This record gives sequence, structure tokens and C-alpha cells, in this order.
Amino acid sequence: MPIPTQDNKFHCSYQLLNICIIVMAVLIIFLSTHIRLGEAGLGCNPWPDCYAQFPFIDNVKGLAIPENKFGLFRSFHRSIASLLGLNVLAVFVMALWRRKQVSLFLPLLMLTIVIFLSALGIATPTRSFPIVTMGNILGGIALAGIGWAHFLQTKRKHAGLTLKLRFLLLALIIQIASGAWASANYTGAACSGLFNCSETTDVYGKMIHSFNPLRQLSLNTTYQPVPDTSSSIIQMTHRLLAVIWLVLVIYYYKKIRHRQKTLEKPARVIVVLTLAEFALGLGNVLFAMPLWPNTMHNLLALGLLFAVINLASRTMEIQNY
Repeated sequence: MPIPTQDNKFHCSYQLLNICIIVMAVLIIFLSTHIRLGEAGLGCNPWPDCYAQFPFIDNVKGLAIPENKFGLFRSFHRSIASLLGLNVLAVFVMALWRRKQVSLFLPLLMLTIVIFLSALGIATPTRSFPIVTMGNILGGIALAGIGWAHFLQTKRKHAGLTLKLRFLLLALIIQIASGAWASANYTGAACSGLFNCSETTDVYGKMIHSFNPLRQLSLNTTYQPVPDTSSSIIQMTHRLLAVIWLVLVIYYYKKIRHRQKTLEKPARVIVVLTLAEFALGLGNVLFAMPLWPNTMHNLLALGLLFAVINLASRTMEIQNY
């Protein structure tokens, strides 16, 4: 439900807070991605033997900041996350105040995610539990996506999301989740080539275990992660889903271009971002997983989510699509 235009002061303040939420959420995703990948040794030499060769016994927990070269990044992350929480709380209070005019659902959802991420950050037990890391990754992405959706919601009329775009959005969420699971399981070094992986013993037998949300990483006697068959399965599944996503995007773009010209531009943005994401993913594998391109790979995934949400929002204005 769009905010009434006659109350310009409230409208401008509300929009500004939403923009701040989006910007800060993107910054947090960038910082957390760079810290996580950098500490794991992405792009190290010699690749892939040097990847994730740190002990998974973390004596620094809760609110303490580890003393390493990413300490400054963590400090920035902590400060921006605090400001983001305050912004989300302000948006929720304003929506609650004008609940007869403003939808309260998305602000409440954002506040719930902030509380969840705060609790997860304080109570994180150890990096050997991938589900915890995945919760942090997906929580940040979900917060940014919902913030973007809420910003668009205050500007555009709604007519309901079509079944076609629900499927496209679901496919993207699955692809992003597969990437988060691959990152949380430290599988970057499991498949150093495009089509070959280091561990392929009993692939079918390990398939279910690979995606068990309660699984723990395999550690050696010095508590360092050991790539196993599950690591290979998770990594190759993410790559396979990327190919499926590329095919889906091209298919949807062709349909939109022939049936609904007004949606061609936002659909073209999705195609361009998908091609860029696909090319960057290939380049990362071919060039031994450099850190900064991998960070951009994660940010492009967020850009894709924004683009699909934008297309969905545009589609809501066109009821005959």
C-alpha cells in the first residue's frame, strides 16, 4: 500500500530511512563476504592446498573482534550493523504509527531478521557448523532484498505477483541458497577445475548427507577442514544450478520480449547481470579463486535479487501480464 502523497514530510523521511537500510545492508554484505572469504584464504598460493587451512577452534566469540588483518573490516561491519538495526527499528515504529496507511508486514519482517542476526552473531558457536554461517549469509541478503522490496512498495501500486515470476524468484532464491551453502561449507577448493573435483568417492551415498542442515564439517586432528565428497557435491550442485538459472532467465526474457514490451528493460537487466555473474563464476574457477572477484560474485547475486524484485514490482502494475 503506497504512502499517501499529501503527507510529504512523512513520505520523504520514510523513503530516506528505507534507502539507508538498503545501502547499509549492501555494505554489510560486502564486508561480511570479504571477511569470510579472506579469512578462509581464498585466492591464496598454492591453490587449492592453502584454502581454509586455519584451525576451526575459535576462542574469540560473541562481541569480541579477532586480532587479524580483517579486524578493521569487522569493526566497520559492527558499526554499520548497529546503525542498520536502529534504522530498521525507526522504520518499524513509523509504520506502526501510520499502520492504517502503511503496510506493517515488511517492516516487521525486517525487524525480525535484524533480531535473528543479532542473536546469531552473539551466540555463534563455531565455524564448523555450516548452518550458522548460512544463516548469517542468507539473513543479510534477505534483509537487503526485503528493504528493496519495501522501498518499491511505497512507490508503486500492487496487483499481485504472477505465478510465472514466483517461480523465477524461487529459482533465484534456490541458486543463492546453494551458493551460501557452498560458501558455508568451505567448498571453494573442492573442485579446482570446471568439471573435476578432488573427492568423488561414493557420490550417490553422500548426496543426502551433503545437504543435511545439521551436518558438521570434516576436521583433521589439528581441527582444520578436510575436503571430502560432500564438498565436491555441494560445489558442483551450485554450478549446475547456475546453468539452470541461466537457461531460465533466457527463456523468460524471450517470453517477456514477445508478450510484454513494457517489461523488456527490467528483464534485460536480469539477463545482463546473469551473464556477468556466470562469466565471473567461470573466471573465478579458471584463475584460482581470487578474493576480490569472488566478493563481486556475491554482490552480483544481490544485484540479481534486486533486479528480479524490481521486475516483480513492475509486473504488479501490469495486471494483464
